[in-house]
Amino acid sequence: MKSSTLLNRLRGTIALAAIAAVTLTPNTASALDPALVPSIGADTGRFTLPISCQISVGTLNIIKIAGTVDIQGIAPVQLGPGQEFYLSQGSGALTLPPWLSSLGGLVAIDKADAIVSSLRIGATRSTPATVDLAKLYDLSVADVPVTAGRAITVGLPKTGDFRVGPYTAPADGRIQFRFEGASADVTLKSKIGFKIKVHAECAASQGNALLSVAVGNEVDPSKAALYEGEPLSYPKVAAGNLVGIVHAPYKCNIGGQQYDVGVAVGGVIPLAVKRAGTLSITEASGAFTLPASTVNRLMDAGITSVQGKVSELELIVDHGTPANPNVLPGGTDIPATTLQRDKPVVVSLPVNGTVTAGPFKPDGTAESMVIGMGSAAGALQFNGNGQNVPVTCPKPQPDALLVDAPLI
Repeated sequence: MKSSTLLNRLRGTIALAAIAAVTLTPNTASALDPALVPSIGADTGRFTLPISCQISVGTLNIIKIAGTVDIQGIAPVQLGPGQEFYLSQGSGALTLPPWLSSLGGLVAIDKADAIVSSLRIGATRSTPATVDLAKLYDLSVADVPVTAGRAITVGLPKTGDFRVGPYTAPADGRIQFRFEGASADVTLKSKIGFKIKVHAECAASQGNALLSVAVGNEVDPSKAALYEGEPLSYPKVAAGNLVGIVHAPYKCNIGGQQYDVGVAVGGVIPLAVKRAGTLSITEASGAFTLPASTVNRLMDAGITSVQGKVSELELIVDHGTPANPNVLPGGTDIPATTLQRDKPVVVSLPVNGTVTAGPFKPDGTAESMVIGMGSAAGALQFNGNGQNVPVTCPKPQPDALLVDAPLI
């Protein structure tokens, strides 16, 4: 039990390491900081979604303008049938472009009040299907300085963060978090008391999907999927992209027993893909996690350190090509790591720099292209003994999805 069983137990470790490094080509950006990795089962992210807003004054429609909605939060990676779940630690902003401030400049406008009167976040096939944050939180700002030619931004919410839910998951399949639309009332004000009141009705302009979550019987639905107190600090990304970390749970058959590990994958991913275009995951890096309980089991079996190499990591690309790429053809090393009782292990992969996965091309036969985590393989060495032990780990059940990109 101390050698072959334990060696096999680390199948999960290799898989995590592999999946954490969803990539092909290194670049000079930083590796994933283990302090930013959320709990196993959590999906943290920040999304900048392009929107189109119909601007009206009274009953008169004036113009349609482009804007963005910026949403940050935490969702579960997987769900069980009928399980309650949330989008938590939420925050963001609705940004209306310079046209409004330029209009104000014509009449010496210097401040604005703005109220987001509706901000609807949906979870398809769930109950309820949509939640309106404006009915739950104060989404307003007052006396925002207005400079001609600069955007007007309304932070969401006014104080703290928001929690969307509870939703109840369907019996199977996938749910998709979506931006279902927003409306805002903006009052442009001058020092002499002149006011212009405008209304904005906004909808997504390039697909409204934020992320998707698979539902399966492998997940215990008895406890609500709610993540709080997680690390969540992302820079704003360019419109049409998300930046985030998916920390997927893996169950590996190790010596005839199930062995739980975590694989974290982070990167910048487009929210949509053109039918004749391609999609790549950029600035990608990851981490593998051994929970404290797993570390203790390994140490009980005489393992005090591990190292190795991941030789294969498959992604699963639905309605796209390549369909099952090995994104680690050259492999990536797992550095020697010392185990300490009762302490989880989180190791960045690759240790230095980041990588790029793709490009992936949609086959055009569906409304979206979905990319999820697949199986992994490699070899490990224990206690520095130099003996390579083959390691394999099957893909998560249900799926752990990285992106569900609508075709536009």
